[in-house]
Amino acid sequence: MLVTKTRGVRDPASVNDPRLLGLLLLAAVITGCSSTGPRTINLMPAPTVFADGAIDPFPKAQLPLSHNDYGLLYATDRKPTEDISERPFYLNEAGLIVRLGQARIQAVEELDWEEARRISLSTERTSDYPLKVLSVDETSVLGSTYTFLSRIPEASVKSDPTGEVFAALVDERLAASGVKDVYIYVHGYRVIFDDPLLISAELWHFLGYRGAFIAYAWPSTPRALAYLSDLETASAMARKLRLFLAYLSEKTQVERIHIIGFSAGSRLVIGALEQLALLNADATDESIRKDLRIGNVIIVGGDISREGFGIALTDGMLRIPERTIVYVSSADRALVWARRIFRRPRLGEMWAEELPPRTVEFLRTNPSLELIDVTEAAGSTTGNGHAYFRQSPWVSSDILALLAFDLDPAQRGLEKETDLLVWRFPPDYIERLQNTLMELNPDLAGEIGSGNDNPEADD
Repeated sequence: MLVTKTRGVRDPASVNDPRLLGLLLLAAVITGCSSTGPRTINLMPAPTVFADGAIDPFPKAQLPLSHNDYGLLYATDRKPTEDISERPFYLNEAGLIVRLGQARIQAVEELDWEEARRISLSTERTSDYPLKVLSVDETSVLGSTYTFLSRIPEASVKSDPTGEVFAALVDERLAASGVKDVYIYVHGYRVIFDDPLLISAELWHFLGYRGAFIAYAWPSTPRALAYLSDLETASAMARKLRLFLAYLSEKTQVERIHIIGFSAGSRLVIGALEQLALLNADATDESIRKDLRIGNVIIVGGDISREGFGIALTDGMLRIPERTIVYVSSADRALVWARRIFRRPRLGEMWAEELPPRTVEFLRTNPSLELIDVTEAAGSTTGNGHAYFRQSPWVSSDILALLAFDLDPAQRGLEKETDLLVWRFPPDYIERLQNTLMELNPDLAGEIGSGNDNPEADD
């Protein structure tokens, strides 16, 4: 227990305050990073649908880029360092403008592609598969993201204020893979700039380097008590994400833009989509799809109140994407503490109470909104049960199959009882999903064989 040394005065911010105690506990259960040095993560567990090469997600032909030293695209509204060639590249502070570029991401050194593929798909890795950011190259800025409150642009701003150079990089990725889809990952609370890039890199790896993957790094703060300020930042930065989405649809050859919003990052995503809905209130659904090209929007561990999400739905948010998928859990301990702090249920929590009739009717009459309960998915309670999108090999299988093959929940093997509104993972989920993928494309059959990456392990 912490004890104040000030006599006779009760510190209103002491840990006896239940709100502060909640913040401290929330900081303890939400994964974050407080270092500004080189950040390394180990590649997420192989999605079970791909594990041991039963289904091979990678292209049969040569990869369109090097698997162990490639440029991952990024967009950020963080403030840059004085010398962007040195770490931490971008600070944990809000910048004046959205900056665009690519980062060199390195995987395991000195591994050829076949070895890297075999290890990454193994269910029992005997060695690490670390990822790290080597350097960044800022190519462009989006002048449209300035406001009248912004200062004069810093000298570090590149001479491409309309993003033409970055748009060309996106188009190069789309052409190289033959897939005209862009995937955007929007991270959660309490991480440095490197983290969303590294997580985007591993997701793109298991997508088989399809299309173009972009890490959207908003200015969260790697401090234990930064939770409330990060949530305010996430809400305030929604406009910049909205302008970035509009820029992609206008300036690139993308056909569909898919978004993954995690935890507090769901506030940016939902806020941006709500703004787009209000701005396009008089447009037809057909013109919205044609102009904005938003495909699947995935909300994982959504740290926004259900009321806040309901307001966005009332404002027409569902008209913007083709499909909105919300993953929920009964075992997400981070959201339990968030609910206690705000005294409101979070979007990412599975509800225990009976829903109001009007809510039930809305969900039944809006099939483009899909709710998926991950509680029974293997590995979904790992750690604090919050980052299951990469820690649960079943949930990552579901998300990646959705993004890569655009399958609905039933096609992916999920089940929903007639009188329920939520899809769930049955015990034979992986077998169902593998059978579906093989029926769609027999060429997905893997050729890797044994999933053990140690050839002497069975001796």
